[in-house]
Amino acid sequence: MAAHAGVSQMTVSRYLRGERIMPENQEKVAQAIAELGYRYNDTASELASRQPSRIGALVFDVDDWAPQRVLAGAAEAARQSGHLLEMIRCDVDDRESVDTALQMMNRASLAGVMVLSPPDMVLERMDLSSLQTPWMIEVEPDIPSGHPMALRHPMSRAVRHLAGLGHERFFYLGGPTQWPSGRNRRTAYRDTVAELGLVDCGDTEGPWGAENGYDAMRHFPLDDHPTAIVAASDQIALGAMSWLRERGLSVPNDVSITGYDGLRDAAFYATPLTTIAIDFGAMGRRAVQALLAGEGLGSPPAMEQYPFSSELVIRASTAAPHRAR
Repeated sequence: MAAHAGVSQMTVSRYLRGERIMPENQEKVAQAIAELGYRYNDTASELASRQPSRIGALVFDVDDWAPQRVLAGAAEAARQSGHLLEMIRCDVDDRESVDTALQMMNRASLAGVMVLSPPDMVLERMDLSSLQTPWMIEVEPDIPSGHPMALRHPMSRAVRHLAGLGHERFFYLGGPTQWPSGRNRRTAYRDTVAELGLVDCGDTEGPWGAENGYDAMRHFPLDDHPTAIVAASDQIALGAMSWLRERGLSVPNDVSITGYDGLRDAAFYATPLTTIAIDFGAMGRRAVQALLAGEGLGSPPAMEQYPFSSELVIRASTAAPHRAR
């Protein structure tokens, strides 16, 4: 701007700070700003002054435990890097709230924006190209049925654990399929059951909570005698266990059941739950680190690069099937 206006850099700096300069220089700088389309950048100013800059986080489903842990991990990584995490929550069913969130992000002074675990409808509606700052999406990449990654997905470990105990007849209690994570868990379950030559006695889908697990059990095919239930979340498993108990069925004597997430409370269910524990905090930390490093910007993560790390936590809800029941 200084070169364009024919003045010194100090003159331009003083003008931008609101200090008085010679009227003729003021007119030159103002004209240069208009011709060059210059806009003041708060983020650059923060970095130059070594003040902590902020990272925006668009979130959608923070009532559930897993998104809370992702957000906590992101906040921790932001703090460690000298940044502040600014959260804006969107209603997935309200287009206006999504548009407003993007406008707020553009008005704010941000080092970058993370979109954490969005459902399909948000990605379809959201014009992320309108963001005037670097952005990235933290979400599981879709895994198609038949892809080798399905058999390496953490949910596959739950099926293999039950099969290793001798179970052959399975039933699946699924989560919401408008989220990639919900679809991937179902795909991994189906592909692993097929690969091992097991019997799939049916599956359901619904929200992540215990109420869904309880209600979905009305589809449980008692006449088909499934001895293993694979639940898409620990809370879904909790609802299913309540339904079984009300009908006089014992876990694991009559039916074994596994969860998914690694909810800390699952160790204290009436029957402690075998689960697939996921380090969701690491997902949030990785997202912040990638954003600040300028990696994976402008698109969802690639399937081959997504780290599906997990731990099988074996507890009392799974055992060998009782053949004589």
